[in-house]
Amino acid sequence: MTITTGVLSQRAERIANQLVDLIEMQKLLPGDRLPPERQLAELLAVSRPSLREALHILQAQGLVQIRHGQGTFVQEPIVAQELRAEIMAKTHNLNELFDAREVLEVPSSNLASGKASKEDIRVLHATLNQIDSVTSISPIDYDQLQILDAKFHLTIVGIAGNRFINQTLGVLQDVMRMSMETTLRLPGRSDISRAEHNAILTAIEVGDKSLAAKLTLQHISGARATALADAKEKKRD
Repeated sequence: MTITTGVLSQRAERIANQLVDLIEMQKLLPGDRLPPERQLAELLAVSRPSLREALHILQAQGLVQIRHGQGTFVQEPIVAQELRAEIMAKTHNLNELFDAREVLEVPSSNLASGKASKEDIRVLHATLNQIDSVTSISPIDYDQLQILDAKFHLTIVGIAGNRFINQTLGVLQDVMRMSMETTLRLPGRSDISRAEHNAILTAIEVGDKSLAAKLTLQHISGARATALADAKEKKRD
């Protein structure tokens, strides 16, 4: 039986979609290596020629990078690379950074409220406990606090499972780092942030989608107001 090129392409596209699902299920990030070709073919129950065609489709879409002799690696999408370049060039002001956080994080909290597993909730609680530990020691290690704060938010985004948002996680991490750069160091802000985190987690844990989204928006809005007020004060100085 002769298989036409069209049928081959359709099969490869289906396998490419399976690979994207696999990347998401295994929570692979840009730079992570996919399993070897033989293992992937067995896992997906497909032929190696069809698998190779699917990998080339993903490479053309900028989702993976095939390095001969090394393997296939997850790659940050082109749009995410462009966003990262703009952010690192500091072409965005504070308002734009917080706008980006609202667009990505508010719907993520809503989605996460309906998807969070017991393990997801455990990880979020553990992260908040780590934040409590860091803030209980004087002087506070603000670099570590910023990492843990970002981890809490990024974990929620990951739980949401939105394909586009997950593909831009690295960019969101940069956005969060820049928007949090000074706010957590301001007097009282870490205490407010901790209380708001606990409220968001409670809403996610009980599955209250609208409340989780509302609290996340309030949290980001509060951080925005604090950052803008601090920036304005610095300009006066």
